[in-house]
Amino acid sequence: MDEPTPDAGQEVEWIKRVQRGDQEPFGLLIERHQRRVFSIIYHLIRRRDDVEDIAQEIFIKAFLAIRGYNFESSFGTWLSRVSVNHCYDYLRRLRSSRVRYFWEMGDEARLQLESRAESEGAGDLNQEDQAAVKEFAGKLLERAPAADRVILGLKELEDLSVEEIAEIMDLKVSTVKVRLHRARKRMLNDAKKMQEGR
Repeated sequence: MDEPTPDAGQEVEWIKRVQRGDQEPFGLLIERHQRRVFSIIYHLIRRRDDVEDIAQEIFIKAFLAIRGYNFESSFGTWLSRVSVNHCYDYLRRLRSSRVRYFWEMGDEARLQLESRAESEGAGDLNQEDQAAVKEFAGKLLERAPAADRVILGLKELEDLSVEEIAEIMDLKVSTVKVRLHRARKRMLNDAKKMQEGR
């Protein structure tokens, strides 16, 4: 997942210094990996206003746990795992704390999207139609259970390989494939329910 950089040895030194109690190099680690963490958060949580706050929580959690980092995987992979787990917990708390309801498109918007989907191929969509499809997919993702949202977000939005997802989530490759298949199937069923107005 993380490509070796010419100064990977420098990163190892920073980590060892932080593990010994020197806080300063942790800022350098954050600088190096914050873009990936922000991307993971945005694609999994899908709330732009919450990204920085959640990133802060993740960096604090990583700082507190860094002494347990054992160099078995790259630091970027380890930090991605911390990020994904934190986002997963956040989504579960969010889902359990809110009133449960299903967002439904208005009849007109739903009919318009259905007719466009039937009459045009995906490659023929204009910008407005592409935006509508993207919004529809976003709403489906928001409705998805946290576990589905995490694995689909890593695969479809972060464009990670099955092997990278397995490493981040500490799962077997075959388990990731099964979970992806099931998550996609649930999402398709949910799309059908939305189209039927349920």
